[in-house]
Amino acid sequence: MKRGFWFFGRFCFPVLFAFLFAGCMKDRITKTYQIRTPVYESLSKYREGIKSQPPAGISITGKITVAGKYIYLSEPYKGIHVVDNSNPSRPVNVSFINIPGNEDMAVRGNTLYADAYGDLVTFDISDPLHVVAKNFTTNAFPDHSIYFAGDALNRGTMPDPDSINVIIGWTTRDTTVNYDPGSNVYPVFYAGCAYCASVASNMSASADVKGNPVGTNGSMARFSIINNYLYTVGNNNLSAFDISEPFTPAYTSSVLVDWHVETIYPLKDKLFVGTNNGMYMYDVLNSPDKPSLIGSFTHVRACDPVIADGDYAYVTLNDSSACLGSNNQLQIVDIKDLGNAYLVRTYLLTHPMGLSKDGNNLFVCDSRDGLKIFNASDVNNLQLIKQLKDAVVYDVIAENGLAIVVAADGLYQYDYSDPGNIHLISKL
Repeated sequence: MKRGFWFFGRFCFPVLFAFLFAGCMKDRITKTYQIRTPVYESLSKYREGIKSQPPAGISITGKITVAGKYIYLSEPYKGIHVVDNSNPSRPVNVSFINIPGNEDMAVRGNTLYADAYGDLVTFDISDPLHVVAKNFTTNAFPDHSIYFAGDALNRGTMPDPDSINVIIGWTTRDTTVNYDPGSNVYPVFYAGCAYCASVASNMSASADVKGNPVGTNGSMARFSIINNYLYTVGNNNLSAFDISEPFTPAYTSSVLVDWHVETIYPLKDKLFVGTNNGMYMYDVLNSPDKPSLIGSFTHVRACDPVIADGDYAYVTLNDSSACLGSNNQLQIVDIKDLGNAYLVRTYLLTHPMGLSKDGNNLFVCDSRDGLKIFNASDVNNLQLIKQLKDAVVYDVIAENGLAIVVAADGLYQYDYSDPGNIHLISKL
């Protein structure tokens, strides 16, 4: 009996002990995560910060509008840089309009219209160095709305802005937890608020109204003004706002266009809307409060800025991953009969984006291949006049011998008054 107990104690206990405490003998594995906690502010206080500030450096370039001697250059989701361009050889960055969530804008007279996520903000720019926000049209852009309270589909209505919080920033801290390599479950840390709105921390030719000239937008614009109406495009729609009272826009209608609408371009009483799938043309003469479709031209899936000159529309297609495209080309479309638009000619390019036209001069931003200037007097045989490879270019406004170009690293200006001597005159 003693011999049996001795055998069990000598051989079985160590095995049992090792089995029971095997987990203690393994190395302890940990993993460190970063916890981000939002910092909230009331919507009313948040809006108080939407105003002019001292000039700031340009980090990321976006959309562009030229109005008189001023250039308005957006910095996506941050605001708008105001540039005094009285002397294009020496442009001066004079102020910055802080507008979190901003992407687009349009100018008529002394009024600037800009988006701030879902809001349409109206500014008095009588003094471009001291711009003042005059009105907030709430939920103007439901597909970009950051309000989780109120009726996002009922433009212009929402609860008291003092009752809604928005996220103005984040605090971060690290936390270390035990980690099991065999588990597919990972901890998720989120501190949120069911009634709060999230604010990212970093993220053309035009018609005139007497006494209220309309600024010129770049071809990548999603805002446009014709007479007393502001037209904007969303993800799949075209909306109209009555701006006969400049500081108090009134929403009038929204019409379904197509999925993934990208740009809008005005020409007299027509609107040209670029989408991933093609170009759609709308009339605003007979019913400016509700544009009516009068023609379309479809193409393969691609990103699609559009401009037009009356006889032809010029469409650039590129293979941006956001548009799931595979083509890089310039398409010229005959639009003499808007109801029967057809393709005239296709030109292969590198990665074309924004474009502009002045007389017979066609300007195309071909991304890393630079700005290309063509003689477009014969649309069937474009002739390259000049290729300027100073920067990776995004959009361009060409007027009266001056081409203002938005590039990845800033704003470039070229003098093309002499086609035989097109040259850079400034960079900001």
